[in-house]
Amino acid sequence: MILRTFILTLEPEYPLVFAVEELRSFLNKELAEFMALHRTNTPGLVHRYPVIQAKQVKRDLIVIGVSQGADCLGQIIRDRRTLGAGENTCRITACDPEVRSEPFGITDIVTAYEFLTPYLALNQQHAKQFYDLNGKAQRDAFLQTLLSTHLVTLAKSLDYRITTPVSCEAKVRFKKERIGNENVMVFLGKFRTNLRIPDYLGIGRRVSEGYGTITCIRESADTHAGDL
Repeated sequence: MILRTFILTLEPEYPLVFAVEELRSFLNKELAEFMALHRTNTPGLVHRYPVIQAKQVKRDLIVIGVSQGADCLGQIIRDRRTLGAGENTCRITACDPEVRSEPFGITDIVTAYEFLTPYLALNQQHAKQFYDLNGKAQRDAFLQTLLSTHLVTLAKSLDYRITTPVSCEAKVRFKKERIGNENVMVFLGKFRTNLRIPDYLGIGRRVSEGYGTITCIRESADTHAGDL
């Protein structure tokens, strides 16, 4: 399966008052206007996955568009140097020259990935199960099963038909993080899978808010995709 993607890197003009939530609202409005005009001639629409995601990745503010979201971003930045409005205006510091065609799906090659932003794996029920487990081995196995489930959910949400089981091996660590008014268990680390995934897509819960963002671990002379 080929997935259309488009990636921007932004820099807020007013970082002290910038709110990424307002940028997301701006982009969703742009997407709605784009789809009102182009729905009939936009191929491969995705309906169950956030097709525009704005996320803070370390020091970079990244926006990725997927499918119709990629087409939308590719069009709205033409002849523009900024996105957003008012206090949430951002300069476009880098962007793809055109919409990419990225492979997505099951392959014969196992690829290693790492989480760039915290992975929200646990809902309330899963959190209770996780806390009740004894020892690292049980918790690691539980998380690996959840990650496999989330990878299948990702594939289905992109309308990819799974004909071969998704394999997954994870090495993650957990920590507590304050999100809104809640203390939430989040996970960081690496995993490898036979599912090919474009960089900067999100996995797990609250993907639209930037959680669970992944990138492929590029092989080097001292690193192999099979190593975690």
